[in-house]
Amino acid sequence: MKYKHVLCFLIVTSCYHTYAQERVTTFGIQFKPIISSELLSTGKLQIEQNNIFYTVTPNTGSSFGMVIRKGLNKTLSIETGINYLTRKFELNIKDDLFNYNESSVFKMVNYEIPLSLLVYIRLSEHIYMNVSGGVAADIYPSDLYTYSDNFQNDILVLDWFRQSLIANLGWEYRTDKSGYIYIGASYHRPFAEMAKERVWYHGNKRNERVEFSLSGNYITLDFRYFFHEDPEKRKKKTKKSRPSLEKR
Repeated sequence: MKYKHVLCFLIVTSCYHTYAQERVTTFGIQFKPIISSELLSTGKLQIEQNNIFYTVTPNTGSSFGMVIRKGLNKTLSIETGINYLTRKFELNIKDDLFNYNESSVFKMVNYEIPLSLLVYIRLSEHIYMNVSGGVAADIYPSDLYTYSDNFQNDILVLDWFRQSLIANLGWEYRTDKSGYIYIGASYHRPFAEMAKERVWYHGNKRNERVEFSLSGNYITLDFRYFFHEDPEKRKKKTKKSRPSLEKR
């Protein structure tokens, strides 16, 4: 029963306490560290073949960009923008037969154009919580190739343009004149895999090939700052005066 009471409280609070987001268009900047985690299929991949272990581990990365928020009404807003992403991965090849162990770090770069719908709940005078969901266009400029004396690693982008689902949960502190400070977390999941990674291990008189599917899933922490903007003035509708009848 207590969960029902909490839910009712949140609904009443969101309806009673609203902020004048309606008619506000604001610009912000954001920085999002990409977190390496086993959650939601964002962790490492491993293949064992002929007593050789191949492991691909997503390391920390970052996303930096701009965001534009448009208030639709008192509880809903829409957001878009553009982000520049840098994602780091580590390939490890372990061959116990020859006591061989080698690692290589590679970096993938892409751009992201998100489009989200946000819903707000007011928690206090200046603190708000929001949840959002939407889609994103992911743009991958090119393939990537790394190699050493013992292996070759080819990352082949399947399509330069990909679509993804995005979800977000966050909190923001709204000042009266100095803008908004935001912290939250996001999840990014493409509809299709991001790239194929083909590893050719030719050291120690080996001739082995394996293939990984890089999903493109990731989790981020979100830090944003929105600049202060005043609400747009409503346009007053003017009544058109009827033309006077000419005297005969």
